[in-house]
Amino acid sequence: MFKVAVCGCGVVGSGVADILLEQREKLSARFNTEVCLGYILDIRDFAGTPYAPYMAKDVETILADEDVKLFSVTIGGLDFAYQLCRRALEAGRHVVTSNKEVVAAYGRELEQLAYDHKVRFLYEASAGGGIPVIRPLNICIYANDINEIQGILNGTTNYMLTGMYRDKMSFDAILKDAQAKGFAEANPSADVDGYDAARKIAILSSIAYGAWVDYNDVACTGIREVVYADHELAASAGYAIKLIAGSKMQDGGVQVSVEPKLVPKANMLASVNSVYNAVLTKGSYTGDTLFYGQGAGKLATASAVLGDIIEILGRPTVDSLPAFVSNNASVVKEDTAAYRFYVRFKSGFEEGETDEIASCVRATFGAGSNFIGFALADATLGGFITDYCTKQELAALTEKFTAVANVEIQYTMKVLD
Repeated sequence: MFKVAVCGCGVVGSGVADILLEQREKLSARFNTEVCLGYILDIRDFAGTPYAPYMAKDVETILADEDVKLFSVTIGGLDFAYQLCRRALEAGRHVVTSNKEVVAAYGRELEQLAYDHKVRFLYEASAGGGIPVIRPLNICIYANDINEIQGILNGTTNYMLTGMYRDKMSFDAILKDAQAKGFAEANPSADVDGYDAARKIAILSSIAYGAWVDYNDVACTGIREVVYADHELAASAGYAIKLIAGSKMQDGGVQVSVEPKLVPKANMLASVNSVYNAVLTKGSYTGDTLFYGQGAGKLATASAVLGDIIEILGRPTVDSLPAFVSNNASVVKEDTAAYRFYVRFKSGFEEGETDEIASCVRATFGAGSNFIGFALADATLGGFITDYCTKQELAALTEKFTAVANVEIQYTMKVLD
């Protein structure tokens, strides 16, 4: 018998429990052993629900049952969830989790602990919700040298950016809408300031490059400063604005960031809208590969957790550890690469000023720069895209531009090429 203990019966945990109950016969037939929901660990009692017969109030009760082979840790937060993972692994039980905080902070330690106790620690649902991406990185495209990852890894911010443009809304208005619909928390900082996506790109980068990327080293910029006029100007130039979590090999290290970027409409990521997520990998043999789907949600994320359970049922032990357990990535702190930048500026718009500013943009930022124009929603706000330059060069050039054109630079973001 293979019992699964579901720890945390919230949105994802209840989804895992539901699938285990619904698919018991199918799973048992495939692996020729009874696969079933064994316990639910939660502070609530769920009286009168299908979960009531499985409730347990302490981990000791679950560990005492030798038929419990696996803990599904779907509890949020860091400390308790981490300790629960440790306790289960030390007791020789497999662990699967959707908790990105635990994986980003303690993933290498828990991988080692699982290996030492001849069990497995898997976390497909931690970095892409329902999107299968970790397993393909570990198996399907493992022979590739992955040199770059670009992704939309946070459904809340993608919903907000999509709605901001579609419905001509301000940041505050679209945030309230997202909170009312349950897409954003009362304290939305983890999402809108990019920390959630930072953990996910750190996890994916560690796997792809075979070296541990500390999520605290991810350069992080959120979407609070994006306004509707940015979307309007970007669209008129053939771009969409997305919060991009990206990393790439650069100068022998890893350059990794989370920040809003202008994404060309021809890029596959530009058409990823609402709560959907996507991960684009660049491999030495496959070229561009896109993984797309629901990045969150009860059943989509629970499906990814079940995928890990199925993986363990088929292969309960492994003979090697991921390379990132013993290797540290050298994170490139100073970004010296050249990019094109979108620049939003404020100007007292007057008839005949457009040609003068366009000329000044080209003279200052190079022949490859592009003056987009002024926003229809606010004629005092204009935008342009620079030619390639470094962040340090951009600072000097914008200072020169403001002095000559007599405008106020309000916001800049990179263009994703």
